[in-house]
Amino acid sequence: RFTLIKKIGEGGLGSVWLARDEMAKRTVALKEMNPSAAEFPRAWERFHREAEITAHLEHPNIVPLYQFGSDSQSSQPFYAMRFVGKRTLVDAIEEYHDRRKAGEDVAMDLHRLLTAFIGVCQAIAYAHSRGVIHRDLKPENVALDNFGQVVVLDWGLAKISDEYESESLLSGNTVTS
Repeated sequence: RFTLIKKIGEGGLGSVWLARDEMAKRTVALKEMNPSAAEFPRAWERFHREAEITAHLEHPNIVPLYQFGSDSQSSQPFYAMRFVGKRTLVDAIEEYHDRRKAGEDVAMDLHRLLTAFIGVCQAIAYAHSRGVIHRDLKPENVALDNFGQVVVLDWGLAKISDEYESESLLSGNTVTS
């Protein structure tokens, strides 16, 4: 169903690819578990939990998960999510400072940065209301699409707070392909 186009990110647990969803005829970001991590059962649990948490958080400023499953050939787990582009909050901050140092009028850029910050705050407030703590919030994990939408990414280190864990909103509700 997915054709990998190029690798766009890599971490200890998995790699993220720009991919083509052949059924839906759209470009997606596809995260797959790294083969070295796949040797450890705990990594499988962490990967599954990351996908489950991401799927659980339905908010305009949180990356939506489209599909979670296992590759039919390698049996490696993967999940597909919205591809929001490569521009991050880091890029926007650097552009703002470069333009400001060059003496350009940056009032609108500052307004866009503050608006992005509010979007991040809304996403995190929503996650907290669902008992989820991101634990890796940084400008590199905030994408800005071409239309100004702010999307918080990478919920791999997220934790469900203890008060929600016992009655977990996630327990028993798995995402399937």
